[in-house]
Order: sequence, then structure tokens, then C-alpha cells
Amino acid sequence: MDQSYWEVMDAVLQLVMSDGYSPDATEEQKVVAKDVLNKIADKNVQDTVIYGRYTDTSDRYDMAMDVCNYNGPKETAAVVAECFTRNRENVHLLDVAAGTGLCAVELRKHGFLKMDALDASPGMLEEAKRKGLYDQYIIDILGEKTLDISTDTYDAVVMCGFSIEILQRLPITAFEELIRIVKPGGYFINTGWMMMYTDGGEVKAEQLRRQLKTLEENGKWKFVQLKHFKNYIKGFDGAVSVHMICK
Repeated sequence: MDQSYWEVMDAVLQLVMSDGYSPDATEEQKVVAKDVLNKIADKNVQDTVIYGRYTDTSDRYDMAMDVCNYNGPKETAAVVAECFTRNRENVHLLDVAAGTGLCAVELRKHGFLKMDALDASPGMLEEAKRKGLYDQYIIDILGEKTLDISTDTYDAVVMCGFSIEILQRLPITAFEELIRIVKPGGYFINTGWMMMYTDGGEVKAEQLRRQLKTLEENGKWKFVQLKHFKNYIKGFDGAVSVHMICK
């Protein structure tokens, strides 16, 4: 069986402090990065607590991800670019769990300009707003509720690095709501640890794997690809999951 999420996080926390893991980072930066990771990855806490911790660490988040050699946004943007080979400046994207806008930075390098951000952490979105990355900054929680977004608004929903603690508790209605706001023929593109997507992989992602399959069986979307890549965070594999919206 693959390593569990917590085994991987424990390994990352140890590696972050090692000399060779991020040689350009100072010892102070490594300590800060470890503290940020400890806070946002803490287990067995309520979603609202996790959102609050993201806000509390928002001013240090980008630096922490840099120390960790976080490649999720770069790999996500490359797959989005594969899905939209033309007129990228007119493709309308919603970045879910947008955080400080790391994905938007990479998406802009591929020519994507029309992007909105959705996140439950006001502090994280405030950091993104300072960078001027999105057209709209939507503070909202993905779950049972209906989002205040019109049907068929977006060409794709992009989600990278969504907290696995929160993801394991998301109801299937949350994904149905994302499907509602994407145009038929558009995409749902989700990036995370490879262990989230493999059968028999991370236990916390069992519900996610079931929901992805159920929505396909119900004709809501169609599986397109699962792209495996090295170094989601340095030393640990990631994957980009792509589904086409059918409705």
C-alpha cells in the first residue's frame, strides 16, 4: 500500500529542515515553512479551524511553498493549457481553493487572463488580491450550499492543493455544484497527491474516489485523464485529474 498522507507529511516536515532539500532557503525560512505546514496540515480539526489557520499563515504561505519546492500549480497550469490550445485569453476559469493565487501565476504564463478566485480564507484571498491576479475574489465555502454563481459561467474549474482534511468531508453535492457552474464540454481539473487517486491509496481520499466514479456513472462528467508527475512536493508524486463536463 502507498504511504498514508500523514506518513508523507511527517516525512516532508523532516526533509524541509535538512540541508539538501531546499539549499537556497535560510534556516529561518525553513523553520517558518515547517511551522506553516504544521498548522495547515494539522489533523482532526474542524474545517473552520483549518480555514482560520490558512488566514493566519497567509503572509508566509508562498515562502513556505517555495521552500517545499511545491510544483502543483505549475503542473496544473500545463494540463489546463493542454485542454485549451487556442484563444486562452477568452477562456473563463474559476480557481477553487485559490489561496494566494499560485495557480493563477502559472496560468497567466500560458496566456489565461479571465480568472476568478474562490476560497474560504479571507486572508489567503487578500494576498492574491495584492497581486492583482483575478477579476473576482469570492469568499465562500464549498459544501452543501449553492454558490452565488450563475449556471454555465465557466469553461473550467481548476482546483490545486485543496486541503485533504476538508476534501475527505466534502459531500457529492459540492462537486455537483461545480459541475453546474461549468459549461457542457468544459472541464474539472483537480491536482493533488498521487495517493489520492490510486485504488487502495490514501484512506482519507476514499470518498473522493467514489464520488468521481459515481458522477461519471451518472453521466455528469467523463473521465479524460489522470496525469502522474514527479515532485508534487519535492520527493513525493502528484497527479492531475481531468474530467469533461457532460451534465
